[in-house]
Amino acid sequence: MTWASLVFSFVKVLVVVLFLLNMAAITVWLDRRQSAMLQDRVGPNRAVVYLPSGIVRALLTLPAVLIAGALAVPMWAAAPGLEIPRMTQGVELAIFVAWSGLLLLSSHVRRNGAENAFDEAVGSIEPRAYFYRGLVAHVVAAVLVQLVPTSLNAPGGVAWGTGIAGSIAAGAVLMTALYASAKVPDGKVGIRLAGTLHAVADAIKLIWKEDLRPKNADKLLYAIAPLLAMFPALVTFAVIPMGSTLCFQDIDKNHALSFVDLANIAGVVDRTGVCAVGQIPVSLAVADLNVGLLYVFAIAGTGIIGAALAGWASNNKWALLGGLRATSQMVSYEVAMGLSITGLLMIVGSVHMQQIVDWQGRHAWGIFVQPVAFFLFLAALVAETKRVPFDQPEGESEIIAGYFLEYSGMKFGLFFLGEYAEFVFSSALLVTLFFGGYHLPFLDPDGVRVAIGNTTFYELKLTHLAVSLIHLGVFFGKTIIVTWLQVFIRWTLPRFRYDQLMKLGWTKLLPAALVNILVTGMIILGIEAASPGVQSGLQALCDVTQALVAVGGVLALVAIITGLLEPAKHKQVAVSSTARYALGAGGVKATKMGA
Repeated sequence: MTWASLVFSFVKVLVVVLFLLNMAAITVWLDRRQSAMLQDRVGPNRAVVYLPSGIVRALLTLPAVLIAGALAVPMWAAAPGLEIPRMTQGVELAIFVAWSGLLLLSSHVRRNGAENAFDEAVGSIEPRAYFYRGLVAHVVAAVLVQLVPTSLNAPGGVAWGTGIAGSIAAGAVLMTALYASAKVPDGKVGIRLAGTLHAVADAIKLIWKEDLRPKNADKLLYAIAPLLAMFPALVTFAVIPMGSTLCFQDIDKNHALSFVDLANIAGVVDRTGVCAVGQIPVSLAVADLNVGLLYVFAIAGTGIIGAALAGWASNNKWALLGGLRATSQMVSYEVAMGLSITGLLMIVGSVHMQQIVDWQGRHAWGIFVQPVAFFLFLAALVAETKRVPFDQPEGESEIIAGYFLEYSGMKFGLFFLGEYAEFVFSSALLVTLFFGGYHLPFLDPDGVRVAIGNTTFYELKLTHLAVSLIHLGVFFGKTIIVTWLQVFIRWTLPRFRYDQLMKLGWTKLLPAALVNILVTGMIILGIEAASPGVQSGLQALCDVTQALVAVGGVLALVAIITGLLEPAKHKQVAVSSTARYALGAGGVKATKMGA
């Protein structure tokens, strides 16, 4: 292994750790926000950091300058054959920056009022209108750029068009940042970041809290239990592929990745995604193991030890009961969880995580191939992460707080962080197995190709770097969305009794998983014995599922953004006699928090 490979591996580890830690903090905020909405109380938006206006302006401007330079310079140095893809990227980026900047400015003007004639003109149009017009502009630009003749390589043709498009995108980014920085008022500016700083404030508070330990607790086991609880979530993420394989040019011809090669990513790759001769493939998984899924189950099982040790080492009967509950629950549902995805593995024919994702990209997402397995796996996964409705090991109504009852300070923080990091990892695992991983419908390694069967309707070539960046954004975006959906499960379903929990795992999920394996095997045998026409028809059906995902995804995105741009309407619901009495008396008076 070369030094360049070590540096690249370190960067991947850093990305994984930062993503897990930041997503854990954001998920805590989302949990609290959801509980505040359902319980009609103040949400996690109290934490605020005051910064001088100069620093805030610099934070808005300096990143924009760097992004503008990164957009403009490569566009003017586009390699031959990449002019149209680079021009498409520049035009689409310019359109995105334009409508998103106008949308944000319109929202700001409608909340705080206009400061000049330009603000009045922008604010006179609803934010949703900018969004809809931006979507139309994206589609029109994608079609028009494809009509540019590729033979125009003289000045003023395609070669100059790429640089102009990149410069327009860079200028749009820079102008938006400068105008936003001009809106920052003088003096101290309060930064809340939509309440996400509350989780940061909690972490700082936990670091300085006193670390108390029960008198008769086992010192060693009591100390290492929180580390064992945090360890599996960080290590298991190592085999999750965050994007497609990167292809670097072997500049020095030594057949190994060097620092010179890192600056020379391949311009284009084949539709299969396989690196050409003279290129060095680099996986975007931290550890590209051929037994990736088996590794996940092996390491994830060690989380049981942390909960068991915490319950036993605390010398507390309630903590011991929580540890016993956690141990039996996690062992029971690991069986159902492993059997539930056996059907998917029978179809894919591999436990290699990269191959599982690539198979879904070539055929159909796992949720279409194994819908029953998805729901079984989801139920088992929620039970493994010990979240509502399966949070019996932490049931405060029965055993106070469960296995971490006697923990305080940062030791409790590690349990807390480990649970949420495991929660985020579970979302990434769901995305990898059932939602295509980093794949988007009709996005091949060489660009966009909308096709059903052997009929191609639209094709757009993209650079290898652009496709790789899209894959990274898609994977992390899917993980965030699935995490957000799982939060709603917590605030939708009531807690099970413990006997109901164990009965569900052993008498419902386990038999259903075995039946799914039997049915899957019969279907596989039937498909293998079918004629080639039936198999080609199934592939066309897979393409139809990709089209449904593409159309449904666009409509869902439009619906979500449109919903977020709607004015918030708060309606208080009184569900108890005490709440109705307080509401009739004029409501509960908000007082300043003295924390």
